[in-house]
Amino acid sequence: MNNPRIYNALSDEARVQRLLKKQQRHEREVHRVRRNRIIAVFAIVFIFLGIQLGVKLMQTRQINQQVASQQHAVTKIKHQNKQLREKVSDLKDPNYLGKMIRYKYYYSKSGETIYTIPEKAEDDQ
Repeated sequence: MNNPRIYNALSDEARVQRLLKKQQRHEREVHRVRRNRIIAVFAIVFIFLGIQLGVKLMQTRQINQQVASQQHAVTKIKHQNKQLREKVSDLKDPNYLGKMIRYKYYYSKSGETIYTIPEKAEDDQ
């Protein structure tokens, strides 16, 4: 019943234990490889989405700067437009128009005499 025992050979229980350990090591290795692959895929997706988010934030910042500069330009143009409308309404007033023509072009009404008085320069004081 008992076979002769070879001392260098492993017993049946030892061989079974060794095979079980080898199988467990193989399973752990397979799980480790799968886990690393899953982590790598998630890392790649995370990096890709992070880059996309960064690009969109830069585009948004650039568009906001353009909007701010355009709003500033619109404000300037509105102010200039308001001044020009006031000037147009002033030019429609005959009294203002007459005063401006007399002052700028030295025209005079009949019976008026124009005297030119030099303005004091600030350096002469």
